[in-house]
Amino acid sequence: MKLYLSPIVAFIIGFILTFSNALKSYDVILVGEIHTDENDHRIQLSVIKDFYNYNKKVVIAMEMFQQPFQKYLDDFVEGKISEKEFLEKTEYKKRWGFDFKYYKDILNFAKENRIKVFALNIPSEVLKDIKEKGIENIDSPYIPKPIPKLTQQEIKELEDVIKNHPQIKNKQAFFDIQLAWNYSMAYKIYQIKKQYPDYIVIALVGKGHTDGIKRILQILDKDMRIFIYD
Repeated sequence: MKLYLSPIVAFIIGFILTFSNALKSYDVILVGEIHTDENDHRIQLSVIKDFYNYNKKVVIAMEMFQQPFQKYLDDFVEGKISEKEFLEKTEYKKRWGFDFKYYKDILNFAKENRIKVFALNIPSEVLKDIKEKGIENIDSPYIPKPIPKLTQQEIKELEDVIKNHPQIKNKQAFFDIQLAWNYSMAYKIYQIKKQYPDYIVIALVGKGHTDGIKRILQILDKDMRIFIYD
C-alpha cells in the first residue's frame, strides 16, 4: 500500500530530515541549559542519543565538573567507582551544587555506552585568584595567553546583568570571571576536538555561556563548525 503525504507534510518531514542531517556535519554542538530546568536536561539527553545513534563517534563535555577531577569522571563512566564515590571524589556538591538528578540519566547513558565524558569547568581556586588579582595577572594552563577580550556586545550584556543584580559590587572582577569561564571551557573543547578529530563534541553548558564559547572557539580555530542548541 502506498502512503500518501500531503505536500505540506512532505515538506515538513523533508525539512526536519535535512536539518537533522545538516547538524551531523558540525564539529561541536553547544547545548545550553538553565541549570534547574528539567526540560533542558531532557533535551540534552535527547540530542546526545540522536547523535550517538546516528554515529557512535560522540564525546560529551560538561560544565558541571571541574577539570582537575577528570580521573574520577573517567572512573565512573568506566564503572570503576560507584555514583556515591564519584560525587564525593569530584566534590560535586561543593563545586557545582545543583541536584545531581538533572545529570544522572545523561551520565548513565554515557556509562552504558562507554561514551567519553570530559570535565569542562575551570577550578574554583583559579576563579578566586582571578577575582582577587584580575585575569591578566593569572598564570594558569586553564586560561593560556594571549587571553581574548570581551566584545562590546558582551560588555553591554554583562552590564545589563549587573543592573539587575545590585549585589555585584566589583564590575571588573565580574567581567573577568565571565571571560575566564567562557575562555577556559572553549579552550578545553578546542583541545578535545584536536584529540578526537573524527568525533562530534556535545558540550552541555549554561545558556549564558554558549555565544561566548562559540566566539572564542572560532578565534582558536576559524574553520570549526559550531551549532548552538538553546
